Formats: sequence, C-alpha cells, structure tokens
Amino acid sequence: MAIICTNVKGKGNVVRVNGKTIMAPDGASIRVDGDNIIVGDQSVTITEKVVNVTIEGSVGDVNTSSGDVKVTGDVGSISTASGDVEVTGNSGKIKTMSGDVTVGGSVSGDVSTMSGDIEHH
Repeated sequence: MAIICTNVKGKGNVVRVNGKTIMAPDGASIRVDGDNIIVGDQSVTITEKVVNVTIEGSVGDVNTSSGDVKVTGDVGSISTASGDVEVTGNSGKIKTMSGDVTVGGSVSGDVSTMSGDIEHH
C-alpha cells in the first residue's frame, strides 16, 4: 500500500481513508508507515489492500498505488495506478492507469487514463 499527500491546505480539513476520519491541520502531510497512515501527528491502521482516500479541503499533491481518490477542493496533482479520481475544485495534472476521472473546476495540467472515461464539468 502506498499513499502520499503533501501540503494539506486550510484549517478544518478532513481526510477519510477507507471510511476512517482524521482531521488534517494546515500544511500537514499524509504518509504511510507499514499499515499505519499518518496525518500530521495522528494515525489510523489500515489492513485492506485497496485504500480509498477522500480529502475534504485542498491539497498539494496526492500519490497512491491503488484505490479511489476524491478531493472536495483544489489539488495540485493526483497520480494513482488503479482507481477513480474525482476533484470538485480546480486541478493540475491527473494520471490514473485504470479508472475514470471527473473534474468540476478548471484543469491546468494534462489528464490521462489508459482505461476509463474523462469528464469535465
């Protein structure tokens, strides 16, 4: 399992990983240490192989190995090997090997998927 998010932006952001909720302080990074996902000084243990991530707020970059990624805010870039990507705000570069991509705001980078649909609202 691999997930890395950098520079969570704003106060009161919420990060959900497979339904487990963590409050993310401004500027926090999200990283993996074994089965623990660490957000700032908080952690949750994940035993599932697929990690679905929801970030309520804006974030710099998100990189995962597999699982869906949803950002209800702006994001600098997202990269996942396998999973759907949804951004309600503005986005930079988005890349998924297998999954649908939906962006609600403007896109300032390339968007690609090898197996899926790309939708821009």
